[in-house]
Amino acid sequence: MVLGGIIYLHDISQDRLSNTARQNLDAFNRLCGDATLDKVILATTKWSRTSESDGSRRESELKEVHWKPMVDKKSQVRRFMGNQGSAWDIMSVFLQIASQRREELGTEISRQIANEIGGLEDGKETSIVIPFEIFPLFMEGLR
Repeated sequence: MVLGGIIYLHDISQDRLSNTARQNLDAFNRLCGDATLDKVILATTKWSRTSESDGSRRESELKEVHWKPMVDKKSQVRRFMGNQGSAWDIMSVFLQIASQRREELGTEISRQIANEIGGLEDGKETSIVIPFEIFPLFMEGLR
């Protein structure tokens, strides 16, 4: 199974980042590693427990200070407002990532097929490597 992404939840009603929260964030960062940070959503929660101005100020501080290294490596920040719409907003990021990955794989396969076909001589056999995760898409395209 391929991991599509990770959601890191942060309580925006907390007026500062505690030592425990900082340690958790550091451990999370180490576990993910720089190569996967583009698949991380940093989601703020509990917006109903704070004013919009205080929450926005805290969110800005998180983005510009505490989460900056992750945001610089393409992690995205989203607000979870406790409703279905904001949940779908977060999930849509992962769906978009998966769609882009499929397009990239499809483009790679098309390039590989074109290279193989372009280099074929009459009667020459060839094989093409198709990544397992997009094999069903490839087969669908042949129908």
